[in-house]
Amino acid sequence: MTDAWTDIAANTDLAATGVTDAMIGDDEVVVWRSTRGALCVHQRRCPHLDHDLVEATVHGEELVCPAHGWSITTTGEVLKRNEAGRADPKGRVRTWQAQEHDGMIAVKPDE
Repeated sequence: MTDAWTDIAANTDLAATGVTDAMIGDDEVVVWRSTRGALCVHQRRCPHLDHDLVEATVHGEELVCPAHGWSITTTGEVLKRNEAGRADPKGRVRTWQAQEHDGMIAVKPDE
């Protein structure tokens, strides 16, 4: 086990409430920042229909898939919202702990 962090992107690659892609080893990921500034790193594909989340948009504290509107929270919970606003849990996506340092975005390796 290691406490080393791995740089995956420059923080200039990520606009406020924007989404960008990166790699962690062989894993394709999306990096995004919530409206409140939480830095998030998740698997790149939506678990619903495998849509590419680099095309997703940030709405508050959630990343919204453009294919069917499923949301992913900052902690990786996947939600399907109905017209009345009810949020039904639909599982989780793989998530990495992230931080910024010296102009870079880094992730904590799997433990």
